[in-house]
Amino acid sequence: MDLDSLTLAYAYGCRNAGDFAINEGSLALLSRACPEADVTAVSRFASASPEYQRMADRLDTLAEGALVGGPITYDPERQSRPAQLAALARNGLQYGVDLAGVAEGRSAHSALYERITDGDALLFNGGNAIHYSPSHGNLPYLLAMLYPLQVARRNDVPYGLLPQTTFGLAGLPKRLVRSLLADAEFVMTRDAITFDYLSEFGLPTQLINGVDTAFLNGTPEPSAPSDGGPARIAAVPRFSTLGDTGELDEAGERMEETFLTYLERLVESGHEVTLTIQTEIDEAWAARHRDRLDDIGVGYVESYDPDALRDHYAGMDLLVTMRLHAAIFALSVGTPTIGVYRREWGPKTPGTFRTLDIAEYAMPWDEATAEALTSTTEDALDEGAALSRHIADNVAMRNEVLVSDLRTALATADGFA
Repeated sequence: MDLDSLTLAYAYGCRNAGDFAINEGSLALLSRACPEADVTAVSRFASASPEYQRMADRLDTLAEGALVGGPITYDPERQSRPAQLAALARNGLQYGVDLAGVAEGRSAHSALYERITDGDALLFNGGNAIHYSPSHGNLPYLLAMLYPLQVARRNDVPYGLLPQTTFGLAGLPKRLVRSLLADAEFVMTRDAITFDYLSEFGLPTQLINGVDTAFLNGTPEPSAPSDGGPARIAAVPRFSTLGDTGELDEAGERMEETFLTYLERLVESGHEVTLTIQTEIDEAWAARHRDRLDDIGVGYVESYDPDALRDHYAGMDLLVTMRLHAAIFALSVGTPTIGVYRREWGPKTPGTFRTLDIAEYAMPWDEATAEALTSTTEDALDEGAALSRHIADNVAMRNEVLVSDLRTALATADGFA
């Protein structure tokens, strides 16, 4: 069939520059792979919410009216406990109505249901939406994320998944996810570790190894390192648990002190260090540590705009980050990057670095001492232009392959052809 209309679900919000960049990258990918299709994005947020309006104002790559509100009003970060319980009750009822598909007419169904069932096909947006962590009790989260795929499958609407990081599945969540992936026309992964992980599922559908769609909006060019002067180094923190919820644990407190000590050593060595903030939760962390950061002598940049962040990282000799999308912004413009990660955050950082053939610059927290970080920093600075060229070449190649693979998948998958 001809793909005249595509639904993209979910479109993420603006509180995290990295999540928002997935929107822009996915829309760029669809524009290049199937430029004839009209794309409507379904927001994660209800149309009456401030987050929906912020996103609508900034997604200028969509035609007016091509963003619809989602069915989920539950927001634990902004609602009181009674409001959370009321939202969960409403959302659960809507979920049941949409998935059962028994309501007469359309009035009882959500905008998500109507948009998916009206379109020719559904594409599930990229990121790391499909994961499960019993310690965080996030089965409701997983069910909410899979909502669009359930609606599409129950209504015989063909669907495919844009580049995902998937991890932590076992028992019922794994059976649920596997059945949805098995009925997809294709599944794209955004890192090499997820590709290996899903390869073990024995899926009958096409599995494609790709990269995060946010890479598509950068211009990968080798950077020119500082000529004999101090190195310009950006540093991005992330001191939160999976999903940006929960309190900092003992390992987090240790890494927090390690990170601050590392920044101190960089400044003492004569480097120009800029703490860079691109999510609201990291802004709060920086505010709590402002006195210590001022004493160390680091600069400070805060931005939630992906283009501004790419420009910022393009002016650096090196980025050291705990946020994957900070790494993506920097790598997409050819800036050498060190990624520091907690294993429970999943394989997105080490898998992405492995995909780009720079696995030695991904460092888990339990190995990230101040000494190890300093040593790896000096190694990356010594590699300078050669490392930047290697990164730029790999990013450019992976971007072209991603577009080509999606174009082929849309042309050859049974449900889309």
